Amino acid sequence: GGTSVVSQPPAEPHPLLTPHLERVAPMDDFFKPTKPEYQFEGRREPVEQALMSGREAWWKLAQLLPSVPQASGAAGAHEASLRGEAAFRMIENHEAVLRDVCNPSKTHNIIGIPLKQAELVRVPMEGAYYASQCMREVCRRLIGDKPGTEACKENLDGTPDAAKVWVATCLYLMCRIQAHKDEMPGRAPDYAYNAVFPMRAVLQEVALHAMGMGPQ
Repeated sequence: GGTSVVSQPPAEPHPLLTPHLERVAPMDDFFKPTKPEYQFEGRREPVEQALMSGREAWWKLAQLLPSVPQASGAAGAHEASLRGEAAFRMIENHEAVLRDVCNPSKTHNIIGIPLKQAELVRVPMEGAYYASQCMREVCRRLIGDKPGTEACKENLDGTPDAAKVWVATCLYLMCRIQAHKDEMPGRAPDYAYNAVFPMRAVLQEVALHAMGMGPQ
């Protein structure tokens, strides 16, 4: 007789790979208050202003989750669940990410702990508005082609400063984010393992776009 095959129940999806927001709270409730430890060296006004001016745009992106299978450009080569994980993580943690990208300290991170990747080049604080804008465009592309994403498109304003900050933001995050503990011993991974790949791919695409070499 033939060999019997015992069917296995389907594996439960990894919670990090199925991000969703069943209900988006009102904007005033959606973002948690700034953690006091973020301001241990005092307020950094360009960053505070970028966070405040970008609140509505970040909220609109959150409403567009989850990601959909259809996606243009670099995002199209990656599964929607992985793109969704990457976008969700950045949207959820955009304040900490922006503060990290624009951290002026050469020795300590945004909560006063010694830097583990001090060699990475961060974005000057004065570029916080453009850095936040760039991060939103990365998330928008990761979400995919669905109603509402085109209205959230972020555009370069044509100035050299904007393009430089977009490129610097992408390069920093491409080096900064990690998927496995061995990439940076002593620091927890930022994403579920496979979700880093769509994030890095779209960061590279947006950097090329800012240099006038990638998809618009």
